[in-house]
Amino acid sequence: MKCLNCGNQLINEWTLKELFGFEEMISDRLCQLCRSQLSPLSAEEGCMRCCKPNIEKICQDCLLWEEKYQIINCHQALFEYNQFIHSYFKNYKRYGDILLAELFYKDLYNWSKHNKFDLITYIPASNGHLRARGFDPVWKMYHRVFDLTSMLIKMDADKPQAQKNRYERLQTPQTFYFHSDNVDISRDSRILILDDIYTTGRTMMHARQALEIAGFNNIYTFSLSR
Repeated sequence: MKCLNCGNQLINEWTLKELFGFEEMISDRLCQLCRSQLSPLSAEEGCMRCCKPNIEKICQDCLLWEEKYQIINCHQALFEYNQFIHSYFKNYKRYGDILLAELFYKDLYNWSKHNKFDLITYIPASNGHLRARGFDPVWKMYHRVFDLTSMLIKMDADKPQAQKNRYERLQTPQTFYFHSDNVDISRDSRILILDDIYTTGRTMMHARQALEIAGFNNIYTFSLSR
Protein backbone atom coordinates (compact mmCIF):
# COMPACT_ATOMS: atom_id res chain seq x y z
CA MET A 1 0.00 0.00 0.00
CA LYS A 2 1.27 3.48 -0.86
CA CYS A 3 0.93 6.87 0.86
CA LEU A 4 -1.88 8.84 -0.75
CA ASN A 5 0.10 12.05 -0.35
CA CYS A 6 3.58 11.24 -1.68
CA GLY A 7 3.32 7.73 -3.13
CA ASN A 8 5.96 6.19 -0.86
CA GLN A 9 5.47 2.65 0.41
CA LEU A 10 3.41 2.43 3.62
CA ILE A 11 4.28 0.18 6.53
CA ASN A 12 1.44 -0.24 9.02
CA GLU A 13 2.44 -1.01 12.60
CA TRP A 14 -0.41 -2.96 14.22
CA THR A 15 -1.09 -3.07 17.95
CA LEU A 16 -1.64 -6.34 19.79
CA LYS A 17 -5.35 -5.50 20.18
CA GLU A 18 -5.64 -5.04 16.42
CA LEU A 19 -3.68 -8.20 15.63
CA PHE A 20 -5.85 -10.33 17.94
CA GLY A 21 -9.13 -8.83 16.72
CA PHE A 22 -10.04 -6.76 19.79
CA GLU A 23 -9.90 -3.55 17.73
CA GLU A 24 -10.64 -2.94 14.06
CA MET A 25 -7.55 -2.84 11.83
CA ILE A 26 -7.56 0.54 10.08
CA SER A 27 -4.77 1.05 7.56
CA ASP A 28 -2.98 4.37 7.59
CA ARG A 29 -3.10 6.40 4.36
CA LEU A 30 -0.18 8.60 5.38
CA CYS A 31 3.47 7.49 5.52
CA GLN A 32 5.71 8.29 8.47
CA LEU A 33 7.72 10.85 6.50
CA CYS A 34 4.57 12.83 5.70
CA ARG A 35 3.17 12.32 9.20
CA SER A 36 6.34 13.79 10.71
CA GLN A 37 5.43 17.10 9.04
CA LEU A 38 2.17 17.37 11.01
CA SER A 39 1.80 19.30 14.28
CA PRO A 40 -0.87 17.64 16.47
CA LEU A 41 -3.02 19.97 18.59
CA SER A 42 -4.38 19.64 22.11
CA ALA A 43 -6.32 21.90 24.49
CA GLU A 44 -3.60 21.30 27.10
CA GLU A 45 -0.97 23.01 24.93
CA GLY A 46 -3.13 25.71 23.30
CA CYS A 47 -6.40 27.56 23.66
CA MET A 48 -8.65 25.54 25.95
CA ARG A 49 -11.68 26.40 23.79
CA CYS A 50 -10.48 25.95 20.21
CA CYS A 51 -7.01 24.29 20.38
CA LYS A 52 -5.26 27.29 18.77
CA PRO A 53 -1.55 26.58 19.38
CA ASN A 54 0.83 28.59 21.57
CA ILE A 55 -1.95 30.10 23.69
CA GLU A 56 -1.76 29.81 27.47
CA LYS A 57 -5.49 29.98 28.26
CA ILE A 58 -8.08 31.46 25.88
CA CYS A 59 -7.30 33.00 22.48
CA GLN A 60 -8.59 36.38 21.29
CA ASP A 61 -10.94 34.77 18.77
CA CYS A 62 -12.77 32.82 21.47
CA LEU A 63 -12.93 35.88 23.72
CA LEU A 64 -14.46 37.80 20.82
CA TRP A 65 -17.18 35.18 20.28
CA GLU A 66 -17.94 35.16 24.00
CA GLU A 67 -18.23 38.96 24.10
CA LYS A 68 -20.18 39.31 20.85
CA TYR A 69 -22.49 36.29 21.01
CA GLN A 70 -22.15 34.98 24.59
CA ILE A 71 -20.80 31.72 23.12
CA ILE A 72 -18.42 29.63 25.18
CA ASN A 73 -16.64 27.92 22.34
CA CYS A 74 -16.34 24.11 22.35
CA HIS A 75 -14.08 23.33 19.40
CA GLN A 76 -11.55 20.57 18.79
CA ALA A 77 -9.05 20.19 15.95
CA LEU A 78 -6.41 17.61 15.16
CA PHE A 79 -3.56 19.50 13.48
CA GLU A 80 -2.07 22.97 13.32
CA TYR A 81 -2.48 24.69 9.96
CA ASN A 82 1.09 24.60 8.63
CA GLN A 83 2.76 24.31 5.22
CA PHE A 84 1.99 20.60 4.94
CA ILE A 85 -1.73 21.14 5.65
CA HIS A 86 -1.77 24.12 3.30
CA SER A 87 -0.33 22.01 0.46
CA TYR A 88 -2.74 19.20 1.26
CA PHE A 89 -5.83 21.40 0.95
CA LYS A 90 -4.44 23.09 -2.15
CA ASN A 91 -4.19 19.71 -3.90
CA TYR A 92 -7.45 18.40 -2.47
CA LYS A 93 -9.75 21.41 -2.87
CA ARG A 94 -8.21 23.66 -5.51
CA TYR A 95 -6.87 20.98 -7.85
CA GLY A 96 -9.60 18.45 -7.07
CA ASP A 97 -7.47 15.43 -6.09
CA ILE A 98 -10.48 13.64 -4.64
CA LEU A 99 -8.46 10.62 -3.45
CA LEU A 100 -6.93 12.87 -0.79
CA ALA A 101 -10.29 12.87 1.01
CA GLU A 102 -9.09 9.56 2.50
CA LEU A 103 -5.69 10.83 3.68
CA PHE A 104 -6.65 11.38 7.33
CA TYR A 105 -9.21 8.59 7.59
CA LYS A 106 -7.40 6.78 10.42
CA ASP A 107 -6.94 9.98 12.46
CA LEU A 108 -10.61 10.90 12.08
CA TYR A 109 -11.73 7.36 12.85
CA ASN A 110 -9.66 7.26 16.05
CA TRP A 111 -11.07 10.62 17.16
CA SER A 112 -14.62 9.47 16.47
CA LYS A 113 -14.22 6.43 18.73
CA HIS A 114 -13.66 8.66 21.76
CA ASN A 115 -16.15 11.45 20.98
CA LYS A 116 -19.85 10.61 20.74
CA PHE A 117 -22.74 12.86 19.72
CA ASP A 118 -26.47 12.46 19.13
CA LEU A 119 -26.29 14.02 15.67
CA ILE A 120 -23.43 15.04 13.40
CA THR A 121 -23.73 17.61 10.63
CA TYR A 122 -21.23 19.53 8.52
CA ILE A 123 -20.41 22.80 6.77
CA PRO A 124 -21.75 22.27 3.21
CA ALA A 125 -20.33 23.70 0.02
CA SER A 126 -22.29 26.53 -1.55
CA ASN A 127 -23.88 25.88 -4.94
CA GLY A 128 -21.18 27.92 -6.65
CA HIS A 129 -18.34 25.95 -5.09
CA LEU A 130 -20.13 22.67 -5.71
CA ARG A 131 -20.47 23.46 -9.42
CA ALA A 132 -16.85 24.59 -9.67
CA ARG A 133 -15.33 21.60 -7.83
CA GLY A 134 -17.83 18.91 -8.70
CA PHE A 135 -17.80 17.56 -5.15
CA ASP A 136 -18.35 18.73 -1.56
CA PRO A 137 -14.89 18.51 0.11
CA VAL A 138 -16.11 18.55 3.72
CA TRP A 139 -18.77 15.88 3.16
CA LYS A 140 -16.33 13.79 1.14
CA MET A 141 -13.69 13.93 3.88
CA TYR A 142 -16.00 12.90 6.72
CA HIS A 143 -18.85 10.79 5.34
CA ARG A 144 -17.10 7.42 5.68
CA VAL A 145 -16.23 8.07 9.33
CA PHE A 146 -19.40 9.78 10.60
CA ASP A 147 -23.10 9.27 10.01
CA LEU A 148 -23.79 12.74 8.61
CA THR A 149 -27.11 14.57 8.63
CA SER A 150 -27.56 17.58 6.36
CA MET A 151 -28.90 20.50 8.41
CA LEU A 152 -27.42 23.59 6.78
CA ILE A 153 -27.52 25.31 3.41
CA LYS A 154 -24.72 27.72 2.53
CA MET A 155 -25.34 30.65 0.22
CA ASP A 156 -22.60 31.88 -2.11
CA ALA A 157 -20.49 34.62 -0.51
CA ASP A 158 -18.86 37.62 -2.16
CA LYS A 159 -15.56 35.71 -2.34
CA PRO A 160 -14.10 32.52 -0.80
CA GLN A 161 -12.90 32.61 2.81
CA ALA A 162 -9.43 31.53 1.67
CA GLN A 163 -9.09 34.80 -0.25
CA LYS A 164 -9.97 36.99 2.74
CA ASN A 165 -7.70 38.50 5.35
CA ARG A 166 -8.50 38.27 9.06
CA TYR A 167 -10.57 41.47 9.15
CA GLU A 168 -12.60 40.45 6.09
CA ARG A 169 -13.27 37.01 7.60
CA LEU A 170 -14.58 38.50 10.82
CA GLN A 171 -16.86 40.86 8.87
CA THR A 172 -18.36 38.12 6.68
CA PRO A 173 -22.18 38.25 6.87
CA GLN A 174 -24.32 35.24 7.72
CA THR A 175 -24.42 32.80 4.80
CA PHE A 176 -26.14 29.79 6.44
CA TYR A 177 -29.68 28.85 7.14
CA PHE A 178 -31.18 25.77 8.74
CA HIS A 179 -32.89 23.35 6.40
CA SER A 180 -33.76 19.76 7.25
CA ASP A 181 -36.86 17.64 6.93
CA ASN A 182 -35.44 14.59 8.65
CA VAL A 183 -34.22 15.82 12.04
CA ASP A 184 -36.28 14.34 14.83
CA ILE A 185 -34.25 14.76 18.00
CA SER A 186 -34.52 16.70 21.23
CA ARG A 187 -33.37 20.30 21.10
CA ASP A 188 -31.01 19.45 24.01
CA SER A 189 -29.25 16.71 22.02
CA ARG A 190 -25.49 16.94 21.55
CA ILE A 191 -24.83 18.17 18.00
CA LEU A 192 -21.43 18.24 16.29
CA ILE A 193 -20.65 20.49 13.31
CA LEU A 194 -17.71 19.42 11.12
CA ASP A 195 -15.53 21.62 8.93
CA ASP A 196 -12.14 21.15 7.30
CA ILE A 197 -10.26 24.27 8.51
CA TYR A 198 -10.94 26.60 11.46
CA THR A 199 -9.21 29.98 11.09
CA THR A 200 -10.97 32.73 13.06
CA GLY A 201 -14.11 30.72 13.81
CA ARG A 202 -16.36 33.02 11.78
CA THR A 203 -17.80 30.20 9.64
CA MET A 204 -18.47 27.98 12.65
CA MET A 205 -20.12 30.79 14.60
CA HIS A 206 -22.50 31.47 11.71
CA ALA A 207 -23.33 27.77 11.47
CA ARG A 208 -23.93 27.63 15.23
CA GLN A 209 -26.20 30.65 15.03
CA ALA A 210 -28.30 29.03 12.30
CA LEU A 211 -28.83 25.94 14.46
CA GLU A 212 -29.48 28.00 17.59
CA ILE A 213 -32.21 29.95 15.78
CA ALA A 214 -33.76 26.56 14.94
CA GLY A 215 -33.82 25.79 18.67
CA PHE A 216 -30.69 23.69 19.21
CA ASN A 217 -28.48 24.75 22.11
CA ASN A 218 -25.97 21.96 22.81
CA ILE A 219 -23.54 22.47 19.94
CA TYR A 220 -19.91 21.42 19.52
CA THR A 221 -17.56 21.91 16.57
CA PHE A 222 -14.62 20.03 15.05
CA SER A 223 -12.15 20.55 12.22
CA LEU A 224 -9.19 18.69 10.84
CA SER A 225 -6.98 21.76 11.15
CA ARG A 226 -6.82 24.95 13.24
